[in-house]
Amino acid sequence: MEKRGKGDPDIGAAHPGSDGNDRFGVAVAPGELRIVQDLLNTASIRRAGGDVPDLLDAPDTAARWLDAYGIAGDSPGLSDLRTLRDAIRRSLVERDRGPDRDDGASPAAVESVVRVRLEADGIVRLVPGSVGVPALGQRVLLAIYDAQLAGTWRRLKLCRNPLCAVAFWDSSRNTSGVWHDVRTCGNVANLRKSRARRGRPDPTPTTGRPD
Repeated sequence: MEKRGKGDPDIGAAHPGSDGNDRFGVAVAPGELRIVQDLLNTASIRRAGGDVPDLLDAPDTAARWLDAYGIAGDSPGLSDLRTLRDAIRRSLVERDRGPDRDDGASPAAVESVVRVRLEADGIVRLVPGSVGVPALGQRVLLAIYDAQLAGTWRRLKLCRNPLCAVAFWDSSRNTSGVWHDVRTCGNVANLRKSRARRGRPDPTPTTGRPD
């Protein structure tokens, strides 16, 4: 099934430079998964030298991010969108690294209602059943649904560097990538392993991103 027609309301295309992906300089996922990745990368990320802020937490940054999708910054439903984002991030960690119950939390289930529409050309499409922020959340879920059917969902991952964890698109041939950038996060991990073998102190982890 296809997700939506071009005429569906209130969801525009994000503009370059206005999204979560841009601030991390990561390779962008193709198609609708770009929106999922963009949402994931609005989260606050721990890093050496200070945390990267949550784009959906402050009203001004949330408004700018939503505006890229044609949604007013004061639209209701932002809290639900953050809940969806955090649930997806946790599901990716559990998918790729196994369950982690150290924090005592359980994976969150998120539900949403979409419409099934038969177009004049005979194509059946799943389309958002709402407008504004809820419609964007539905579009995210529909993108994940289609990617899971197509077998591409496993390529959207979170960087294994604990002081990074940005969402990146794994374009490796055998889907074996674990770092958003092997020259920064990957090199840090390899250096730590090397120092551990030699009995030397670990280097300070870094994301390799500009301040």
